[in-house]
Amino acid sequence: ILYTNNIKRKSSAYFYSYAFTIIILGLSMLLGYITLSICIENPNSYNLIVIFSIIFLFLIICISLYDKFLAVIEENTNYRFKLELDKMEQVYSAQLDDKLNQLHSLRHDMKNHLIVIDGYASQHNDRKIHEYIHNICEDLFLTNAVDSGSHIVSALIAEKENKAKSQNIRCEINISTPGINIDDFSITTIIGNLFDNAIKAASECEHGWIRFSLTQTGSYMNIVIENSYSGNIIENNGEFTSTKNDNVLPHGIGIKNVRKVASNLNGHIDFSYASGYFSVKAELPNYS
Repeated sequence: ILYTNNIKRKSSAYFYSYAFTIIILGLSMLLGYITLSICIENPNSYNLIVIFSIIFLFLIICISLYDKFLAVIEENTNYRFKLELDKMEQVYSAQLDDKLNQLHSLRHDMKNHLIVIDGYASQHNDRKIHEYIHNICEDLFLTNAVDSGSHIVSALIAEKENKAKSQNIRCEINISTPGINIDDFSITTIIGNLFDNAIKAASECEHGWIRFSLTQTGSYMNIVIENSYSGNIIENNGEFTSTKNDNVLPHGIGIKNVRKVASNLNGHIDFSYASGYFSVKAELPNYS
């Protein structure tokens, strides 16, 4: 029963599942040893029947509560995940509201701005025109409006883009999809982990860059993340390390979760690399 339940569990419950299994098996061996010791020392004792019955009942109760235990753990994990998504979505919505207010303010003052620019133009003062337009652009800068068809995904991409730019990483975003029909948990697991890995790698470069695209081909969604990296890549059984820093390339729990989620969605993920270049492409069914 323990083995069957283990292979059915999601990755989020693996740790608790294995811990529970080890505890139950450990208790079983300990109590079995005690029972055999009593049986050898006093095989005619009536207490043996009572002790064995208690042990058997205890194990049955533990195993029967196994599913409920993991269900509570998964529910708690999903709840924390939803809270993080809600918080990220609220921040993104607030950013969009601020940008919208800035646009309204700019439209209100546009006539005055054009008068100033026209004055500089009549003086043939190109430098002043450039500086004035640059100041307007700086006032408008907050975050790029990302339209992915999913508010959650848009918030996630905007958050990762801002994180990359805060580390002086040049970031290019290209989104062209009619909509996202993949569940929030799966799509954010894939995009979030891949984007984080790309940011880690690009941050190690003097002029780091990331290119992200989200497109639709037929019934499949294509997620492509390309980034710069520094060092030489070593690949071993699908895992990647770098001669400079083995923490800047996708490996470990994050990439395993990405592979598992892509497999559960009947999609696939490919990695490619060359000198100073790393690319990840995921193809996922995205039926309307």
